[in-house]
Amino acid sequence: MMGIRLLTSLAAVALIAKLVDDNRRLRQELDYRKAREQALDLAIIRAAGANTRDVPQVDDREVDETLEDSFPASDPPSFNTRY
Repeated sequence: MMGIRLLTSLAAVALIAKLVDDNRRLRQELDYRKAREQALDLAIIRAAGANTRDVPQVDDREVDETLEDSFPASDPPSFNTRY
């Protein structure tokens, strides 16, 4: 009877050790996948940023001047319903 209890205890300890090892391995794999996903996200962001640098930039002064020139034409007509 004592031998069966000892064998059961040893089997339980071995099972717990295997579960702990599997848990550690799965956590490492999850950490690796998260780091890989973040690296891919950064690569996509960097690639997108590189593409936006190729777009020619408009001078703000030119835009401001154009808006000032078109100011009277951009006002809606005033309607007065009293007269």
